Amino acid sequence: MQKHIEAIRSIFCLADRRDIALWLESGWAIDARLGKITREHEDIDIAFPSERQQDYLALLYSLGFGDYQEMDYGFLMSQDGILLDCEPCRVVEGEYVVEGFPKGSCPLEKEGQINGFPVRCLSWDAMYFEFLGYMDDVPREKWRDRDVVSLEIIKAHVTAERQEDLKRGYSERKAQQTLAGERRCAPPPEARR
Repeated sequence: MQKHIEAIRSIFCLADRRDIALWLESGWAIDARLGKITREHEDIDIAFPSERQQDYLALLYSLGFGDYQEMDYGFLMSQDGILLDCEPCRVVEGEYVVEGFPKGSCPLEKEGQINGFPVRCLSWDAMYFEFLGYMDDVPREKWRDRDVVSLEIIKAHVTAERQEDLKRGYSERKAQQTLAGERRCAPPPEARR
């Protein structure tokens, strides 16, 4: 745990000095928004500006992180048993958002803190939205206790009305992705004649 806290502080301090905005995601984002550490963490999830990916990678390499693995959503890196799970965010309508997530998902203000150290973290709405995908991907009976607890914490910070709005937005996004996938798989118009 202490190694994670030290890594967060090192990464986020150096990123600030290099003018690279970063956001904690998932479990560490929950803890940062609560201002207290609620559990052990397997990894550190971080969102970064897509246009600064090379700068962010250079920062991580300078801190001794390696074992770069490209993923379909971003990349993984590790050092001394610390796994970083990183995904890009993009500027949409003048603000950073994780792709497909609701507006305001990556606030520029440092709205969280880890052991008194201020950090940016995903919004409660973004974390709820992310859980909607988790609910789709992982059957409830396979959830770990920490997943159930995390969702309950997040739900306590997102109104029931907003949860319904986010569910509608998630369903619309999923339908658009399905339609886009069908279009990619469909034969070209000239082949359908």
